[in-house]
Amino acid sequence: MGPLQSQFGLLSPEDRVLYKRWFRRGLLFYGSVLALLIVAAFANHVFSPLPSDVAGDTMHTAAISAKK
Repeated sequence: MGPLQSQFGLLSPEDRVLYKRWFRRGLLFYGSVLALLIVAAFANHVFSPLPSDVAGDTMHTAAISAKK
C-alpha cells in the first residue's frame, strides 16, 4: 500500500516522482485491463447465439434447420 497524504509529504522529491510514476502506470494498466474485460463482455452479449439455436432447446434439430 502506498504512503498516506501525511507520509507523502515526508518523502524525498525523488521518491515522490517514483511513487507518482508507479501509481499512474498501475492505474493505466488496470484501467486498460478493465476496459478490455468490459469490451469482451459486451461483445459476448452482442454476438451470442439466439436462444433457439442453443443445444438443449426443446425444438428438434430438423425443425431448427427447416426454420432457417
